[in-house]
Amino acid sequence: MVTNTGASPAAVFAGSGMGSSVGELLGEPHVSRLTPTLSGEAELEGWVTSSSIMATDYNSSRSNKPRTRSSDGDSDGDGVADADEEVERVLAYLGGNAVVAERFTVCLPDAEAPSGNGSIAEVVTPKRFIDYMTGKSDAGGRVYSWGTSKAASDGSGDCDDEDDDLFPGAVCGTSPHLMADITGPTGTSGRLEVLRSGDGSVLVVNSPPETDGGSATTCAAMVSDDPCGPGVWARTTEGSSMSGGFVVAQVLVQPPECPHPFPALLFVTRGRSDDQLVYTGGWIIDDAALYEDSVTVLLTSDVPQVIGVDVGDLDLDGDGLGDGIARSLSKEQGSQVVSGSVDTLVKTGLLSEGQKESVDSFRRKKPGGRSADGHGGGRIVVTHVALDAPILHLVNADQVSNEVKFKAGAELSKAVN
Repeated sequence: MVTNTGASPAAVFAGSGMGSSVGELLGEPHVSRLTPTLSGEAELEGWVTSSSIMATDYNSSRSNKPRTRSSDGDSDGDGVADADEEVERVLAYLGGNAVVAERFTVCLPDAEAPSGNGSIAEVVTPKRFIDYMTGKSDAGGRVYSWGTSKAASDGSGDCDDEDDDLFPGAVCGTSPHLMADITGPTGTSGRLEVLRSGDGSVLVVNSPPETDGGSATTCAAMVSDDPCGPGVWARTTEGSSMSGGFVVAQVLVQPPECPHPFPALLFVTRGRSDDQLVYTGGWIIDDAALYEDSVTVLLTSDVPQVIGVDVGDLDLDGDGLGDGIARSLSKEQGSQVVSGSVDTLVKTGLLSEGQKESVDSFRRKKPGGRSADGHGGGRIVVTHVALDAPILHLVNADQVSNEVKFKAGAELSKAVN
């Protein structure tokens, strides 16, 4: 018999308002219950939560000069390269109400089949997890099957809900859990670079498109020799239940109403909590591919903290996090997307001086490079997201009904201290 058949939802902590977020959570979070199977044995239980971040006039604080793309074609003969016209249409979308990021968390039982016939931990590699979250994998599989997905009965968080206040007529992307259509790892030009700060932090940036391209996937691990990649998760660090690194990939995304896909950075990692496997990640717009003098920085200073939340600790009346949960948080910053000059981010505590030096070093090495504070040219705008935001996980929930789990998943996704 398969061990550990049950699971419960988790979500990335939304944050405590540190810094000036470039967007807000869009509508209700998406919560789904999965019915996976392992080695053809009894049906298991899994949970997915996701939330989208929408910005208004994302262009306003960035360079007014879009990044020019090389192109061999001008299909309409108007003298403007097709690639540049595509960028102009994307920028027009970003000038309104635009989805610029999504975060997600998937919980599965840490199950093993009898007689060594496989385990979820073994078969769900980073590649297979990314394939599933990007809609490139069907539900079937010889050893492991993702099974069917059922969203909350009231439809909250479903991007195919008809809601004129959001996106009329919008439908889900190729993934059943994300609002945007999203590719798997796809070279979007430029090169992913992993920067290591003197304070032990790890930063990932994508070089501007004029840079020679490299692999579409990289490993951002706390330990430099950790061999994480498409086939293997980063090692779990001592004293932590989470992996010590993230798999980061270049992708293309196309949210509802956006006329053309645009470059983004996808990130995923894995850990364990309450006899379950916790997979978490998201995607964020890649500023360097769209704007001059702008860069998106993915930052991790530590492995993500997983905080167990009992049903009795949930603040289901919507007043905010319970005091016990708030005291357990190791950091106040959550999944917000924050943008500004490097000096501004340092002043608000979102970047350390060591992390600033890493960004400056990266910028100076580029053609025509300058430091992030503008020496040698104009000010650099940094869009920042913390990969190590805390994760809130509903625990001790074996006897909890699905109805309560659906509601708990939504509340955890919205949790703000």
